[in-house]
Amino acid sequence: MADTSLRSTTKEELDGTLARLEAIWDDIGLTEDQREDRRRHFYGHIANLCDKIIDDEMALKIRITNNIDRNTRHILKLSEELCVESEESVDGLTLLELDAMMQERMEKLQQLKDERQETLKHLQEKDEGLCELLCETPYFIPSGLVPSREDLHAMEEHVKTMEKEKEEREKTFQKLKAGLLNFLEQLEQSPEDSFIQEVICSDDEDIPLGKAYLQQLRTVHSDLEFRVHENEAKSLELREKISNLWSLLQVSHDEQAAFLATAPKHTPSNIAKLKQELDKLLLLRLQNMSLFVEKLKEEVTVWWNKCYVDRKERERILAMSSAGEANEDIMCVYEKEVEKWRKYYTKNSELLGMVASFLTLFENMLELEDRAKDPSRLFNTRGGALLLEEKAKKKVKAELPRVQERLIERVLAWEEREGRPFMIYGMQITQYMEELWESHDVKKEVEKNKRLQAKGVDVKRGTNLGTPHMRTPVSVLGSAKKRVRDGDDVGSVKKSKHLIVPGGVMFKSPSKSALLRSPIKTPRGKPLADCNPLVPLNPVTSTSIEASLHSTITYDKFEDKLRSSSECLNSTTFDQAESGMQKTLF
Repeated sequence: MADTSLRSTTKEELDGTLARLEAIWDDIGLTEDQREDRRRHFYGHIANLCDKIIDDEMALKIRITNNIDRNTRHILKLSEELCVESEESVDGLTLLELDAMMQERMEKLQQLKDERQETLKHLQEKDEGLCELLCETPYFIPSGLVPSREDLHAMEEHVKTMEKEKEEREKTFQKLKAGLLNFLEQLEQSPEDSFIQEVICSDDEDIPLGKAYLQQLRTVHSDLEFRVHENEAKSLELREKISNLWSLLQVSHDEQAAFLATAPKHTPSNIAKLKQELDKLLLLRLQNMSLFVEKLKEEVTVWWNKCYVDRKERERILAMSSAGEANEDIMCVYEKEVEKWRKYYTKNSELLGMVASFLTLFENMLELEDRAKDPSRLFNTRGGALLLEEKAKKKVKAELPRVQERLIERVLAWEEREGRPFMIYGMQITQYMEELWESHDVKKEVEKNKRLQAKGVDVKRGTNLGTPHMRTPVSVLGSAKKRVRDGDDVGSVKKSKHLIVPGGVMFKSPSKSALLRSPIKTPRGKPLADCNPLVPLNPVTSTSIEASLHSTITYDKFEDKLRSSSECLNSTTFDQAESGMQKTLF
């Protein structure tokens, strides 16, 4: 309807225009030919106008089509650069709709490209700044290419890594710088080196944090730290010497504290004060040489006892001081000896502590065995003494083998590590233990033989004296037999390959190698002679066994004694014989 009305209106306007033209032509007085010519001219203008309109519309169509093609190509290119898939085309759209859609897609991709390039530019600027500060190579992305999501992600991770590296290097720099300032203060030294001056005086933000720069800073830091530790070692050495001299000179604690308050640090000025104090004390030491030597003797004896030094080694050192008056050489010998064994004890304190534990347990075992031989303890039961004694026996029985086994393991490890034997009292620890146990077993054997011999004397004497005129009182013989039965049984010793001590601990006989002992067989020496340098222990040997057996009273001697007293037995003689027999049995 609108189109028909528009056409009618247009036709009416054309007709009206021709009518007005005809009127004008009438007024002009144009001929028909002239009017016809003008009519053709009029229609020609209209035809040209229509052609022009058609041409303009065709040009518009072509322009839209070209725009669509251009946008399509641009979209494909952007999709390829951005590494994204292009959207699918939509059917049934007009050229204008298609052009608008393609324009929108192209603008969206272009915006994405611009955003990526802007992000890349920002990251590159940050990366270049960080890498310049850290003296590192920036992350490379070829110029002219649109970064993909993966490229941007990798770039972001690189920048984060550089930022983290910057923080760590800044912390390292601050730590090293603080260390330099502290070391310079402890060394009482100003920053003379240009590099140190640059580090200390310049602004922290302007300092490069390259690896080479930090490495150079670490080198300077290490050099100063070494000098500080060197001064500290000197200071500690001087303080130790001064402390030892104070102790020997019996300087009061107030005087010591007063001096130490003037030199509390390890700086060069404090070290100079310490040297002055040491020189003063050394002069006093020379003036009190004899006193110093005696105190050093006492101190070295303490360390000898702690380290279980051999008697020969002790006598060798002590012989030097007994040769003449105290002098500087003798004092130096004792000082070196004290230092030697102090260091040895400090280095091997754990192992020496285990040796002390073993010897203490062994001594407790011997003490419990001796206590078990005292019959009077049976009448002293107050406070649960027997129960406590039994608990002590069980404890020693459990602890002694375990401590010895651990000690041997530690000693073997020590010898393998040090490449030399571990010595106590001049012999290897395994040899010392072996002889210690053998001496213990020999002593047990001697005691057993004494009991057996005393029992034999009792039986023989009872036979000779058991006449109708004179018999030994039943109470005495019964008491003696009871004591024999309470001792070690001969049959039990023969049947067993072990020796059972009163403490309840079982050990093999000296001829067998016990589990707790070292398998090394060594010549018998004086296993207990060096246990205590003040109270030497005599070893039990075959000679001493023989002497002990001969020293025991025999029946022949007893009979001779009876005859020498009187030819006939009276009550006095019998009492003397009975008294002698009781001494023999007990």
